[in-house]
Amino acid sequence: MNTSRKGDETEVTILARLMRVGASVSVPFGDNDRYDLVADDGDRLHRVQCKTGNWTNGTVRFNLYTSVVNSEGRVDSDYTSEEIDAYAVYSADTDSVYWVPIEETGDGEMRLRVEDPHPKAPESRINWANEYALSEQFG
Repeated sequence: MNTSRKGDETEVTILARLMRVGASVSVPFGDNDRYDLVADDGDRLHRVQCKTGNWTNGTVRFNLYTSVVNSEGRVDSDYTSEEIDAYAVYSADTDSVYWVPIEETGDGEMRLRVEDPHPKAPESRINWANEYALSEQFG
């Protein structure tokens, strides 16, 4: 499946899950916005960047940037808190959606730990997936 189709399927899955937890969801018209959806929780509007999570060594991994290819090659562009409020990440491997506020992210990529880590892994660097479950963060 091509990446554009996979992204479309991720967006529609996230939209449906947001509605399931009681959010009203809007889809921006056109491709000029840095966010994919707007989720209304009744108190505020959230600009949401949808991401497909990939299973990697017991974690759901997702990129904190977007990539485009132009005449000069691949160009990566980070998201900022002026552009989005949160990432909504769908993992087909866990059949779950995770809600990650942009303030809790860094650069490059983020991993949400599903399985127990190696015993020698530093605890301070672990982002537990269950703490970012959509129902915990947005419900």
